Amino acid sequence: MRLICMLILCISPLLWAKKPTAAPLPSPLTPAVFSHQQALLLSESSPFYRLDVPVTVYQFSQRADLGDLRVFNAAGELVPYALETRATPQQNQLSQTALRFFPYGSKASIEQRDVSIQIRSDGQLNAQSHTSSKQQESSYIVDGSQIKGQLESLILGWQEANYQGQIRLAASDDLQQWQPLGSTEIIQLDYQGQTLSQPKVELGGIRAKYLRISSDTPLTLKEVRLQSSIAKSAPAKRAWLAPVTAQLKQAGEYQFDLGVHAPIDRLELSLPQLNTVVQASLASRANPAEPWQSEQSTMLYRLQGKISEAHSPALVISPNQHRYWRLSVNQSSGGLGQGLPQLKAGWTPQQIAFVARGQAPFVLAFGNARVSSAALNTEDLIIGNVVASATAGALLNKTTTPASTIASEPSSVRTYGLWAALVLAVGVLGTMAWKLAISPNFSSEKE
Repeated sequence: MRLICMLILCISPLLWAKKPTAAPLPSPLTPAVFSHQQALLLSESSPFYRLDVPVTVYQFSQRADLGDLRVFNAAGELVPYALETRATPQQNQLSQTALRFFPYGSKASIEQRDVSIQIRSDGQLNAQSHTSSKQQESSYIVDGSQIKGQLESLILGWQEANYQGQIRLAASDDLQQWQPLGSTEIIQLDYQGQTLSQPKVELGGIRAKYLRISSDTPLTLKEVRLQSSIAKSAPAKRAWLAPVTAQLKQAGEYQFDLGVHAPIDRLELSLPQLNTVVQASLASRANPAEPWQSEQSTMLYRLQGKISEAHSPALVISPNQHRYWRLSVNQSSGGLGQGLPQLKAGWTPQQIAFVARGQAPFVLAFGNARVSSAALNTEDLIIGNVVASATAGALLNKTTTPASTIASEPSSVRTYGLWAALVLAVGVLGTMAWKLAISPNFSSEKE
């Protein structure tokens, strides 16, 4: 009985200790309550400014909706702002057209080749062969003169089986002046009963009447189809995170921590070894406590071409803000071998618009989970069309612990005092229990 009473006396101060509460946020808010501040650089004099949300915000903001963003002027005063989520660029309906194409030799000018090509009055091409010999061609001119709108991509069909080659592209409006468009790899391989095919060549929305396709590897085209669209709006600029190396959790399972919660909609996977072809699937989650959510399955490859490497294209996914990603690789064909894959994530940044009230420099502050959004609608904020550009400069401060966490925890002195009292109480009780257990009176009472 004495032991129980002593226990109650020792722990009662701890039970009745007042639970610490978070310090109230100041009103109005000050930059000091945020864990991170970033300078804003202004391009010119204007009442309104707009900038892309910098990657640091996606990294250190404590709210998924970026509600803890604020803009301050040089006096530390809040200025009105709007957080704009860019509408997904309108997916223009693509039209697909089979184009005429003409083989030509490898000499310097069209007039010297085995095929002469003339432009008709309507812009279409006429070709006439000067030789009856049949040979494998590796260069073609594609007639896109009748296409209205932007040239988005070519889809090629060819005769050769198990073909892998680098092709070079150029564009022209008169067959005299050619603008190089770069090079890309096209592939068609049979692999374990499956066909690995990459016949699509991205053109990026260019405008041109004629295209030139050249290859150092003999290529016999059967068809050329063009995907085109009518321009409606300029594509939004995309932000990319530096590649993140995976951690191997178990055979065939690789996990990535991107360190940000941005609205990711593009993923590029880099495989560690050349000449790798694997079937894989991706999953993601917002934090380690949540279950994995499946995203999609795909065929990944990294192959050595005659000139350069060929990689599987970027994966297009529905935007999500998940930070953690998992790559599961089918091990039946050998997996990835040695080394670790890398994941590169891309997204279309949101934008911040603000009123330049007061004196510069202006500061973007973020990083406090207890701060809720105060963003206005863009229509209510910006009057007129005079909006200048701003950019995010260097971080002005970095803290390892978010301001929200610091504000909600008890002071260090009080915390250590409570723990010391608890350890002391446990020690006293333990000593008393040991003395009672070995005392003769305690033994006789038991008997």
